[in-house]
This record gives sequence, structure tokens and C-alpha cells, in this order.
Amino acid sequence: MINSYTGKLLIVNLTTGAIATEPLDENFAAQYIGGAGLAARYLYDLIDARTDPLGADNPLIFMTGPLDATPAPSSGRFVVVARSPQTGLYGEANAGNFFGPDLKRAGYDGIIVKGKSSSPVYLLIRENQVELRDAKHLRGKTTYATGDAIRAELNDEKLTVAAIGPAGENQVKYALILATNARPQSKKGIAGRCGMGAVMGSKNLKAIAVRAGAQKIALHDPAAFQNALRPALAMLPDDMTTLIYKAVGTAGGMDLFGLQGNVPTRYWTRGIFDYEKISGNVLAEGMLTGTGTCHACMIACGRKVDRAAGLTLPHREGPEYETLAGFGALMLIDDLEMATYLGAQCDALGMDSISASSAIAFAMYLREQGVIADEVCWGNAHQVARLIEMIARRDGIGDALAEGAHAFGARYGVAHLAVQINGMDLAMHDPRAQSGMALVYATSPIGASHNQSDFYMIDLAGRAIEELQIPCVDRFATKGKAEIIARHQDWRAVGASLVMCQFPNTPAQNVVEMLAAATGFDITLDNALTYGERMWNLKRALNLKLGYNARANEHLPELVARPLADGGTEGHVPELEPMLRAYYAYRDWDWASGKPARAKLRALGMDDIANELWQEE
Repeated sequence: MINSYTGKLLIVNLTTGAIATEPLDENFAAQYIGGAGLAARYLYDLIDARTDPLGADNPLIFMTGPLDATPAPSSGRFVVVARSPQTGLYGEANAGNFFGPDLKRAGYDGIIVKGKSSSPVYLLIRENQVELRDAKHLRGKTTYATGDAIRAELNDEKLTVAAIGPAGENQVKYALILATNARPQSKKGIAGRCGMGAVMGSKNLKAIAVRAGAQKIALHDPAAFQNALRPALAMLPDDMTTLIYKAVGTAGGMDLFGLQGNVPTRYWTRGIFDYEKISGNVLAEGMLTGTGTCHACMIACGRKVDRAAGLTLPHREGPEYETLAGFGALMLIDDLEMATYLGAQCDALGMDSISASSAIAFAMYLREQGVIADEVCWGNAHQVARLIEMIARRDGIGDALAEGAHAFGARYGVAHLAVQINGMDLAMHDPRAQSGMALVYATSPIGASHNQSDFYMIDLAGRAIEELQIPCVDRFATKGKAEIIARHQDWRAVGASLVMCQFPNTPAQNVVEMLAAATGFDITLDNALTYGERMWNLKRALNLKLGYNARANEHLPELVARPLADGGTEGHVPELEPMLRAYYAYRDWDWASGKPARAKLRALGMDDIANELWQEE
């Protein structure tokens, strides 16, 4: 067994009720590390173009990383992967809280869930005890209420529960999985993008409850690990990123991003708004009652808010930047308390706030354009609250919105107006404000997500990673940016395999030294990006296996390709194709087919993938 892994996967067949373990594939771990990289490698062998995303044959994989349950800073996350019902492509969602470390301490590196239960169940994992339990009494409960009910039912406050809400049960295409526990200062963990909650709901799996056991995480070289850990722990408390996120949360960037034209407004058609009214600074001054943290995190970016819009929030969980941008500027709502409440409602009902707010704002835009007759008006927060409930229950117009903005537009012949790439709504960072995000969105393996590369932090916030030759570049520039973005994507792929949060500014040297000391892998600053490149090419190969057509999909949405006359983008629209062609050349991908070159895959030690991908050539 490789050090820092448990060496076991839990295999659950919901159709038969069979529960088993299998040894972790050490060759896979050595190549793809853990988390998203390792989960994607397992998924590659389990699905193909015929796999129904909401069918019993689509496995749902939960995976931890080798730094989970260690003191490595902000490495207590977990990843969920499957074929996405929202995009039809590779789906990946990354979440915090304590679920990942608790699962590892219970004795498992990951869980592969197969099949479909004939009735609602939840999976209980405690040391030396794994069982499927009836969940019919939990049907219809929110994500938060489900976790609380399971802890009460088992009289065990130490359980961490990853659950779906009504949106997942009703297979809303962008339903999420939310992890909670009873620790007073813990932050919710949201596996939000790609509809992993819908996959979970399609299997009649309401929740997974985990209690950490006494599993010891053996390190390859404990002394070297401490030597790498100590300087990181020493610098992080005083790092500017730590101080800002701790004080005002992720939404603390709202004011600056608004000035730069980064915050999408009025469904991507306006460049100005009173962004200060919905900022993390105002929240910190008037509504904040505490902070929340994930495992081994000193930032505590989670916002604790007791009440908003006159209502008590479940688990006192407050909003992130994406939530306030989506339920604020995107639909012209300037009421911070209502935007906070709308985000909390999304979390509780179990749907991705980015895609939910995008679908609703798109409906507002189409109503204004005379495309639909439904009463969906800009700035009407109470109407939005009703729509969120309707989406989760698939009632009325909510049933159509539950399919996502792209599908909603297709119903009326205006799919081209939906701001999405590959079926995934753009994250709340406008590529007109930073050209690099256009390339990030176009090439992300899960659709237009910022989780695969938060390059806006390089372009806008000056967070260069000089150790890895990832410098800051003028935000509007395109020339020379493709290689930098590819390197950043590769580094973020490494982080998603550990599984490490993107927010802390942990020096790359310390990260690779901790990983090498934990596992014994021959990973250094010089070869670290090769691991990420291998993962990036794996995910591209997986999408090609699922039928991905690069040339048909890698372009800017129409509304984002229009310059704005006002705001901080100065009429700028990024030129995507020159960047994309340079990117393909750097990646050694074929322009027409989108395939990684056979020689590239073999150089990365991916002969098995190369042989399958190029078998017809």
C-alpha cells in the first residue's frame, strides 16, 4: 500500500444491495494521485457514449486525496464524478467541509456507487460497519434537514452527511450534493456543478453518512512532511489572501470585480450595477454572526448568518461570491438579505446556485425580449424565491428551467442566446473583463467552469505563481496567454487531486514537498505540472470517448461576444480563436478532432489511453 492512502475503495451496488471493498489501484494512484484525477481514471473504464447519465449504469464516484486527513493546509476536500446529466460530458464537483477526511479515517480512499435502488436508501459508513438503510422517511427533506435527521435517528452527532434535497430527488439537471456536520463552526461542503445530485437522485440514494474512525494515515517521511508543512503554516496567516477571505469571505471581491467589469449583470448585457450593496464587505459589517471552516483550514471563508430577509438560515450558512453575483447583479437584485436568502434556499433544496440563477435570469431576459410570456421580471426577489421552489419540485415553468438554460432556450428556438459552453452556464466571472477566462471556459473538461482554473485571480487579482512560470499578464491581452493558462490548468488539476482548496496561497514548493513526503512519489517542482498535464489529457480523452465535438462547442456565447458600452470592460471582447489555436499547439492536440497526439499521450505514460483513442487510425 502507498503511504498516505488507506489502500481501499468501497464498492456499493444499489441494485443488488451488495457492499464490497477492493484494493486501490496503485498504478492509477501513482499516475493520477487522487481526488479528481484518480476518480476520472476509474470513470474512464466504466462509461462510454452509450451510458445514460441518469441511468443505473452511470457510476457515481466519491474520491478523497492523499493529503486528506493530514495537517496539510486546506486539503480536506472531496470530489464527486460521473457522466454529467447537465452536459453529457465528464462531470466533476469539488467540495469542502469534513466529509473527505472523515471518509478516509473511516478506512476508504473513495466510494464507487453503481446501480439503482428500488426505493430510497442512505449509505451509513462507520469503522467496521457499512450498511444501506431505508430512507423513505427522508424523501422530500432538504439537504440540511436530511443530515440533521440522520444524526438524530442514529443518535450520533459525529456523523458527517453528504445529502441531496428535493432537486436531486426530482433530477434537476444541476442538482447538487451538500455535506454538513454538527461542528458549530464548520462550513457547508457543496459539490455543486455538473448535476452530481441528479445522478445521486437517479439512484435513489438520498445520503451518505460517514463517521471518522481510528484509521491512521501513515506518511512516507513524517520528518520531511513537517519540514514542508511548517513554512506554509508560518506564512499563510499573514498572507493577504487569507486575511481578505477571513474578514469578508469570497464575496469580498465584489466591489473590485464590479469596477473591473468582472461581475455579470442583467444576464451579461450590462456593465454597471450598484455592486457595493451586495458585497461581502457590507455583509461583514451588518449581517455576519460568525465564520465557518473546512478541515485543516486557517482561512475560514464560510460566512455564518443567523437570519436574512426575516428568516432563520439553516445551519446559519451564509453566501459565497457566486451566489451573491447570481442572485444579485445577474438579475438586478440589490437587496443583500434577499440574495443571501435565495442562495440559502438553493442550498437547502439542493441545486447549484450558479446554474439556477443563470436559468432564472435567462428567463427574465427572454421575457424582456418577448420570447416568453411568463411573468418573470428583473429584480423581483420574491418571484425568484417562488421560481427556485418550482424548479426543485419541477412545477410549472420550473420543470423547463430545471433542464438548464441551454435546454430552456432550445424550447423557444433561442438556445444560442443562453450564456453557456457545452451545456454549462458560465461562472460569475465575465471573460470580457479578463480574456484568459474565455479560454478557460472553452477548454474546461466539465463545461464553462472556473473550478478547473480560476485564472481571473491571475489576471485581475495579481496572484502569479512564479515558481511554475505562471506570471500576471495584462487582463485584456491574448498573445502569449495560452501557455500560461495551460500551465495554470495543469496546476489546478494537481490541486484537485490532493484535494486542495484553491483559495490559500500555499507556495507550490511546499505543496509538492508535502505530497512527496506523504506518498513517496518522485514529484518535484520541476515535474509537478506533468502530473496535471496527464490528468488534463485524461479528461479530454474521456470526453472524446463520450462523443465530444470540439469544433462545434469551443466558442464564446453570443451575448458574451457582444461588447458592453458601459462598465469596466472598455468595450472589450476577447479574441478566442487565436488563443485557442495557440493552446492546441501547446497541448499538442489535433485542431480538427480535438484529440491529444498519440505521441503526447505516450510521453505522459498513457499508452492504454492512446491505444484506445487512436485505435481507428
